[in-house]
Amino acid sequence: MPDTTALFKRQLPRNSLFQVLAFVTQVVIGVLLVPYLVRQLGRAAYGLIPIAGMMTEYVNLISHSIASAVNRFLAVALQRDDTEEANRVFNTAFFSYLAIGLLQVPLFMFVIYHAGTLFSIPGELFRDAILLLMCSAVVYLVNLLASVFAVPMYANNRLDICRIIDIGRCFFRLTGVVTLFLAFGPALRYVGYVDLGIGLVLLVVQVVVGKRLAPALVLRRRFYDWHKIHQLAGMSGWLLLNSIGALLFLRIDIWLCNRFVSAEAAGDYAAVQQWAALIRHGGMIVSGVIAPMIVIYYAKSDMEHVVRLCQVAVRVLSLTLAVPISMMCVFSAPLLRLWLGESFVPLAPLMVLLLCHLVINVGVMPLFNIQVALNKVRWPGLVTLLMGVVNLGVALSLVTYLHWGVYGIAIAGAIVLAAKNAVFTPLYAAWILHRPWHTFITSYLSGLGLLIVLLGFGYAINRYATPTSWMNLILLAFVIGVVGFAAVWAALPGSDRRLMIDLVPQRIRRMMARVVAT
Repeated sequence: MPDTTALFKRQLPRNSLFQVLAFVTQVVIGVLLVPYLVRQLGRAAYGLIPIAGMMTEYVNLISHSIASAVNRFLAVALQRDDTEEANRVFNTAFFSYLAIGLLQVPLFMFVIYHAGTLFSIPGELFRDAILLLMCSAVVYLVNLLASVFAVPMYANNRLDICRIIDIGRCFFRLTGVVTLFLAFGPALRYVGYVDLGIGLVLLVVQVVVGKRLAPALVLRRRFYDWHKIHQLAGMSGWLLLNSIGALLFLRIDIWLCNRFVSAEAAGDYAAVQQWAALIRHGGMIVSGVIAPMIVIYYAKSDMEHVVRLCQVAVRVLSLTLAVPISMMCVFSAPLLRLWLGESFVPLAPLMVLLLCHLVINVGVMPLFNIQVALNKVRWPGLVTLLMGVVNLGVALSLVTYLHWGVYGIAIAGAIVLAAKNAVFTPLYAAWILHRPWHTFITSYLSGLGLLIVLLGFGYAINRYATPTSWMNLILLAFVIGVVGFAAVWAALPGSDRRLMIDLVPQRIRRMMARVVAT
C-alpha cells in the first residue's frame, strides 16, 4: 500500500482511541449534566442555554466556512512541504479571522440589546440570560482565534490531540458548573462564566500545541496575501451558504420552539434533542477520522483510495449507527423516565422523530469531506441553503397553521433533511468523482435496512420486558447491541472487512491473533 496509507495506519489507533474516548466522555457528561441543569435551573432556563449557543453559531458559521477552506489549503501545502505557501495561508487566515471577529461585535451588541424581542425570556431570568449571551459572544471571539492554531493538528492527522482537548473541555464544563452551583447556588450566568473560562484556557493550549506541530508556521504580517483572500473566499463563500442552510436545519428548531411555542417547550425539546446531538457527534467523529486522509490522498492524486475509503466509511457508519439509534427509539419512554423523570415520558415520540432519520443524515457525513477536498462546494452550498429555507417554511407552517408544536418542527427537519442527504449528497459525490450514480447510495441503504430489522426486534423485546431500572435498561440494550453489531459485521461485504482489517497496524493484529489463539 502507499506510504500515505502506512502513515495513516500508524496514527489510526491513537486517533480512533481518543475519538471513542471523547465520544464516551460526551455521552457520560451529557447524561449527567442535562438532568442536573434541568432540575437546578428549570426547563425554561435550560432552554436558554442552547439559545445562547445558537446566537454565536449563526456568526460562527462564517469562521467555520473559512476554517474548512483554510484546513484544505493549509493541509495540501504542508503535505507538499511548501512552507512559503503554508505561511501565506496561515497568516492570511489569522488576520482575516481577527478582522471578522471585530466586525461581529456590533452584531452581538444588537442581538443582546434586543434579546427580549428576539427570544422568549421569563422576567426573572432576563438578567442572567443577558450575562449568558455576553459570555457566549466573548467565547465565540476567543474560539475564532483559537481555531486558526488548531489547523496544524488537522493537517498532520493528529486528531488524537483534538479529542484530548475536547475531553478536557467536557470534563471541566461539568466540574466547573457543579462547583459554582454548590458554592453560590444555581444560576444561569454561571454556565456562561464556566464556558468563558474554558475558552480562554483552551486558546493558550491550542497556540502551544499548534506551534509544536508546525514550527515552520510563524505569525508575520508580511505573509499576509491579498490574493489568498480571493482563493479562500471563493471556497469559503460557498461553504458559508452551506453552513447557513445547515443551521436552518439543525439550529433553528430551538429558536422556533422558544419563539412560537414556549420557553418551557424549548427546554423540553433541547433536553430530548441531546440524544440526537450525541448521534451526530458520533458521526462527526467517524467522519473526522478519515477527513485528513481524504485531503492527503487528494493532494497525492490518489483518487481510488478516496472513493474506496468513503464507500467503506458510509457503509460502516450507517450500519453502526443503526444499533444505538434502534436502542434509543425502542426504549425512549423508559430512558426518559429514568433520565429526566416521569413528566418527560410523553416526549418519547418526539425522541423517536429526532433519531430515526439520522441513520441516513449522519451516515453520509463522510461524503462531505469529498466536497471540501476537491473544492467542489458551490452546488452543495446552494442546495443546502435552498432546502434549509424549505425546512424553515415547512416548520413554521406546521407550528402556526396546523398547531403541531414541537412535533411539527421535528417532522419538518426529518423529512427535508433526509430528502437532501438521501438523494443529492451521494449523487453529487459520485458525479464529482466521475463514478456511477449509485456508488454511495448503496452504501447507506444497508444501514437503513438494518435499522428497520433492529426496531422490529427491539419492540418485540420491549413488549414483553419493559425496563424499570437502569440495570434492566442496560441489560436489554446490551442484548440488542450484541445482536446488532453481529449483524453489522455480517452485513459488511468481504472486501470491506478486509480493508478494515488491513487498516489495523500489524502489531495490533498480531496481538489480537495471540488473544484469540489462547
